[in-house]
Amino acid sequence: MRLLNLKAGFLRRRAPDSPLSARPQPEEAQKWAESFTALMASKYGSSLYRAFLLREFSNENLEFWLAVEEYRNSKPQKMAAKAQQIYNDFVAVQAAKEVNLDSETRLITLTNVQSNNPDQHAFDRAQRRIQHMMERDSYLRFLQSELFLELVQTNQCPTSTGCGTDDSSSVL
Repeated sequence: MRLLNLKAGFLRRRAPDSPLSARPQPEEAQKWAESFTALMASKYGSSLYRAFLLREFSNENLEFWLAVEEYRNSKPQKMAAKAQQIYNDFVAVQAAKEVNLDSETRLITLTNVQSNNPDQHAFDRAQRRIQHMMERDSYLRFLQSELFLELVQTNQCPTSTGCGTDDSSSVL
């Protein structure tokens, strides 16, 4: 129940026509359906996707993907420590937030991380695999979710006329 309340608050912070509204217009939300990259490029879209994954208890792939994005922008002197941390948290067998990678990708990633100077490409293969997995699975489920569909709906019922006998439309 608490999660549903969070969802409602997340979607309905301010009136949609308010100039300060955090809620995107339906047109912006529809762009997220074009590609995973478009979704992740939107601050609101990526936050909503994260909320969706948390609700499904399957957020480790996105957390890994975001950690790698952050890692790529790290200062070179901090990359080795961050690479090891990402590996320990997500890639290592039995890691707390282990992502599903094939053994070859896991081994290549380990070799990259254990090199003297891991660079910004140390996780490229693993990140591509996880992104591909999300694009084929959780991203498609997200596009069918109530969270997403509520944002792209452009036909809202006027409160004066109502939309049938159900009174639930007045909750929005």
